[in-house]
Amino acid sequence: GYTAVRGFETYFLAEARTEDAARVARMENEAIRFDQSAEVENAGGGLDFILKDLQLNEYLRESARAAELVQEHLDTIHDGENRGVRQAGLMVLTTARRPAILVELGFSTNRADARLMTERASQRRMAQSLADAIERYLVDYERKTGGPSTSGAQRD
Repeated sequence: GYTAVRGFETYFLAEARTEDAARVARMENEAIRFDQSAEVENAGGGLDFILKDLQLNEYLRESARAAELVQEHLDTIHDGENRGVRQAGLMVLTTARRPAILVELGFSTNRADARLMTERASQRRMAQSLADAIERYLVDYERKTGGPSTSGAQRD
């Protein structure tokens, strides 16, 4: 039945559901995410760890928001199933040092999705949809953080 699976989905990094899982995730991800030796890590002490943990939590919240916007925008142009926003511990997401998402635009094993992903017009629509979602995310983020507004910016 794998050829029947169709649609689009967006992933962001999974948060640990238990304290033990959170502890393991922190240990595993710290080595990759911050690429620091044990001496440097210990030199910062507890405060350094707390600041990094707070930063990671903010990245997760922002990633979730970006993923939601991407799904909303793709839903208006993709004729496959909206498979939703999902969480996963994918390596490409665990190594990011800022908000990150992974977008699956379809399944190449499904003929309709494969056609959608290879037709130039569909590619343009999906690319524009992704760009619109990211632009919306950035405008919302700047509004929230008090950064410069892009509402007056011209689009190409």
